[in-house]
Amino acid sequence: MPAITDPRLLQLPSRILGTRAILRPYRSGDGAALFESIEEGRAELRRWLAWVDHYQTVNEAESYVRNMAGRWLTRESLTLGIFSMDEKTLYGGTGFHGFDWNVPALEIGWFLRPSARGLGIASEAVKLCATLAFEQIKVNRVWGSVDALNERSVRLFERVGFVREGHLRSERRDHHGQLRDTLIYGMLARDWQARGAVIAET
Repeated sequence: MPAITDPRLLQLPSRILGTRAILRPYRSGDGAALFESIEEGRAELRRWLAWVDHYQTVNEAESYVRNMAGRWLTRESLTLGIFSMDEKTLYGGTGFHGFDWNVPALEIGWFLRPSARGLGIASEAVKLCATLAFEQIKVNRVWGSVDALNERSVRLFERVGFVREGHLRSERRDHHGQLRDTLIYGMLARDWQARGAVIAET
């Protein structure tokens, strides 16, 4: 895959349709749904995610979704909400950051509210993101990092087909001040093609 010289010109879908969820960029007015999804799992999410406590009010969440809506247009952030099929419930969020358009490579991340877990929603969302990355954006690589103790996210990476590429011991201090081991997972375009993954998109 060649380098992407002007990501602002990328043609991206407004919605990505799965069988369990719909992925779409955040819009003005999504703040209340985002706040609800964070609040439901705040205590557990706080263990892994430093940003959780940045959003203590609906207004703070609304400011975030409006910022992400603008950054989606300029391709500075490709952040997506994971919505129920009727788009009335926000299950969580996913998408890409940490771009290297020269490779091109994207860093993936996600979170899911507790009530949406164990239903295959997270696996589908990550597969939909991989489809977007490899089949529409045409990247060479998707990768992500995860705390080595976060067994749920480790299993998700491996279930979807990412390869463990590294184990960085005591790599940094987390937001609780504890030394953290970080695992690096990656998937290449050729890995994705070998899996023969086909997921419907709109």
